[in-house]
Amino acid sequence: MAVNAILMASVAAIGFSAASLLALLGGELGVRGRSYAAAFAAGILLALAFVDLFPEGLELGGEAAVAGFVGGFALLFMTEAFTRAHTHHQPDERVHKHALVPFVIGLAIHNLADGFVLGVGAKAGAVTSWLVGLGVLVHQIPVGISLAAVLLAARVGRAGVMRMAVSLGLAIPAAAALTVAFPAPGEGTLGLLTGVAGGVLAYIGAAHLLPEAQAEDTNTPAGILFVATLIVTAAGLTALQHAA
Repeated sequence: MAVNAILMASVAAIGFSAASLLALLGGELGVRGRSYAAAFAAGILLALAFVDLFPEGLELGGEAAVAGFVGGFALLFMTEAFTRAHTHHQPDERVHKHALVPFVIGLAIHNLADGFVLGVGAKAGAVTSWLVGLGVLVHQIPVGISLAAVLLAARVGRAGVMRMAVSLGLAIPAAAALTVAFPAPGEGTLGLLTGVAGGVLAYIGAAHLLPEAQAEDTNTPAGILFVATLIVTAAGLTALQHAA
């Protein structure tokens, strides 16, 4: 069972990293291209935050998930308010690279939580392990794509893309292996962490990516892309949850 969990976690990591490496194919994007990439990523991240992570955190930790979500969102806002890290930028400027730090931290927490879930599923039985693993794999593809879109919008170099894609992907099997080897964290703790990840990703999507999507003067297509991505991702996550 432990082997199943680590194997499925590794497959999920490969799916996430492969989707993330799409950023290597994007080349240098113009203002409009970065606007579309930011709109696409914002739709995915906000759907993940409000349709997947927050409800899952509530199921696991109840009020702890609410505190984690609000705390993660508020902490990023207050950090930027006091440090003036995030200011309005002109359309020809790139996405602020400082935004990548909380974004990557949020994805790391998210991937670690998925690894924990896989480890816990392995302890429940072989069939459960494979079903949970399949769900995590499907779930990780849009997460990886959102990372690719953000990296494209921020014009991160090829070495940086490779480093982020691989390291964030490895967080999944690492967490699964630790959960199998040691007692799993309590549901309250996991719910709190899931809530924090949701709050962080919601803030990045709303405060950084949506303004970037509107940086192009002719931003109607980007707005349509954001709404379409939000709806499609939310519908897909909901269908996946019902199937599980």
